[in-house]
Amino acid sequence: MGQPIQRLPQSEQDPGQRAADRALLLGRIALGLAHDGKNPLHNMVLHLQLMQEKVGTTPVDKHIAAMREGIGKIDHLLKAFGELAAPEHLPPDLAAAAQRAQLLLGFDARRAGAQLSLEAPQSLMVVSDSRYLGDLVAHAVLACISMARDGGRVTLKVELRGAIAALDVRVDEGLGTREQALPHIEAARRMAGDAACELAVETPAQGGARLSLSFLHPR
Repeated sequence: MGQPIQRLPQSEQDPGQRAADRALLLGRIALGLAHDGKNPLHNMVLHLQLMQEKVGTTPVDKHIAAMREGIGKIDHLLKAFGELAAPEHLPPDLAAAAQRAQLLLGFDARRAGAQLSLEAPQSLMVVSDSRYLGDLVAHAVLACISMARDGGRVTLKVELRGAIAALDVRVDEGLGTREQALPHIEAARRMAGDAACELAVETPAQGGARLSLSFLHPR
């Protein structure tokens, strides 16, 4: 059984710094959203053209399936981006926040040459403030992507440990440095108190890294 976490008082955060933290996050995600949204749109245009050419002569099922897949991907990306941009009405779901980060930061990981994977239940509620939870998780993931660049792996694991709901973000290998990850580590630290999160950061000298986010689980 885990030890209960005391809810930390809200930090007297400089509004300008909070806005800078959020702009740093949204700028990175917007780039990935534009890239990952463009490819399925181009794919749909291609298959529409092929379907138009083949109507009446050959089956068009595979082109319709490709169009549906592309439309579904765009829908998921836009939904996730909308949730990150306006999180105040979302439930404080740690698993959903990790799933959203994996989806929205997939391009960032690929661009950095890092692998990104997630092990999580469908849902895991926590005692937190949804206004900060998603940003906190995304900054933790971006910090690890920065350290895993050029061949590393970033593994997200969400699990319930007694009374504690935890997200571990782990880096294995890669050529990134702590200095490259520092803006996102510091942003995560600033948000942790407001999100009622206990944050631990490990960056051993021998390489790799681990960011652990722990929350009370509502009973």
